[in-house]
Amino acid sequence: MSHLDSHLRTSLLLPIELFSAPLGSRFVHCALDVEDLTVHLAITTPNATCPVCGCDARRIHSRYTRRLADLPGLGRSVRLRVTVRRFSCLHPECPRRIFAERLPGFAEPHARTTARLRRAHESIGYTLGGEAGSRLTARLSMTTSPDTLLRRVKQLKDESAPPPRFVGIDDWAWRKGQRYGTIIVDLERGDVVDLLPDRDPETVKKWLGEHPGVELVSRDRWSDYIQAAAEAAPNARQVADRWHLLKNLREALERLFERESETIAEALKPPEPAPESVVVQPGAPASEERPVAETPIPPPPCDPAPTSPRQEARQARRRRRVERFDQVHELKRRGLSIRGIARELGLSRKAVRRYLRRASCPDWRPGRPTRSGMDRYREEIDRRIAEGCTNAAELHRDLAARGCRLSYASVRRYVTRRLAAAGKSRARVNAAKAPAPPPPSAKQLSFDWVRRPEERKDEQQARLDAIRSRSSQLSAAMDLADEFAALIRKRSEGTLTTWLTKAEASSCPEMRRFAEGIRRDEPAVQVAMSERWSNGPVEGHVNRLKTIKRQMYGRAGFVLLRARVVNVA
Repeated sequence: MSHLDSHLRTSLLLPIELFSAPLGSRFVHCALDVEDLTVHLAITTPNATCPVCGCDARRIHSRYTRRLADLPGLGRSVRLRVTVRRFSCLHPECPRRIFAERLPGFAEPHARTTARLRRAHESIGYTLGGEAGSRLTARLSMTTSPDTLLRRVKQLKDESAPPPRFVGIDDWAWRKGQRYGTIIVDLERGDVVDLLPDRDPETVKKWLGEHPGVELVSRDRWSDYIQAAAEAAPNARQVADRWHLLKNLREALERLFERESETIAEALKPPEPAPESVVVQPGAPASEERPVAETPIPPPPCDPAPTSPRQEARQARRRRRVERFDQVHELKRRGLSIRGIARELGLSRKAVRRYLRRASCPDWRPGRPTRSGMDRYREEIDRRIAEGCTNAAELHRDLAARGCRLSYASVRRYVTRRLAAAGKSRARVNAAKAPAPPPPSAKQLSFDWVRRPEERKDEQQARLDAIRSRSSQLSAAMDLADEFAALIRKRSEGTLTTWLTKAEASSCPEMRRFAEGIRRDEPAVQVAMSERWSNGPVEGHVNRLKTIKRQMYGRAGFVLLRARVVNVA
């Protein structure tokens, strides 16, 4: 016997401490090879309890060997060979005549792994899933199949926890836009309580009916959740999530900005350059007038440059969009409803509403620059241009040496744009005038507004100030929006009732409709302004759920997904 075998025999004299084996276990011998450590144990207790009648049995019928896998040791897989006895039950009324002694806390009946290895597999499967978890177990010398890991996770039992009192409810997407489920979070503990396979109000009402101790329900402003909470938990207070309230307000402002797009475009229009003046020397005749700067003679007209197939396709799409826009407004003038217009033209009702809110057809890409593979080298190119290097071929060679695989033509076009932005020109190529920055969209302006005033950039604040100064109606609507945001952020001493009175009397239809929705949900909004509960923890768990779904490539069934989201291994 080698020194290592002698050391193992000495250290295995107490298998209870080493392997958490049941009382009465005795070490027999062990065998060590390159990959595995095999340990033989025997159970020596004088009696065993019948699993059916509970009586003690002492008569041994036979013996057999159970083969169990255990946690690895010494960098090797551990295989246990446990000699287990069969006993004869002598109780006359017991239907079981022969039974095998149990190993409580050590291994389940018919199991091929110990309890602690099973718990390790559960933790790995819960964290990584099947395929990734199986690859990790192979590296840790506790190899098992992906199906076994997933089966372990599915068999996890929900942890016993006190009944939730403050819960947050939100939906999550099985498949975005088509199928949704519901997630319920205990806001006190921050853990997921349950996962429901759909967001049907009857399913939510059934769950709330099974948990009568719920005192508060935090949710977004979806009507089905409001109805389910009101009917199944009438004594529970409802809380409208503050983030969703601000989101709804931002969307109302976005619709307002779309409707007033022409006014906003005029407000944000850059000032035109002042005309060049002529300086006349005192006492000098008119013929000796000296202009400050000579106006360059415009070049003779030339044929327009031929358009590329991509530009022609873009222009054709633009023409079709303008035709649809005109058709929508024409059908509206004839008296058709939004649903009828959508059915007539094959558009969505959302698109019809978007067209009706605007006086002119929207342009989705008004001169906005596209992303380029050269953007990662922008700082380097700007630095070289500032140093005086305007040779595109030289810049292309330098970038190619750094691993840039773009062609010379791509580099040349990008350098031309950067030179134009810097007000310079390249040899033999006149830099085009830098295009005016595209006007911000209604959505961009609404996101500028939703930022806290101290977090806005100077240009964002300047745009909002210009809009306020251009239109008194826009200024009044934005003032109302600022007051409501201050109430939601608990930075105002005003009341919701006062704000609703002002908003309902406003001349802005978007703010009036928003106030009508708040009025219908006024109690929940009042609670949101006075208490700390919100759906923030719920949104965090929804993001975790998305991560788990993507780890399983979106193919997980509900049982497995619920086990990985609800249980904490």
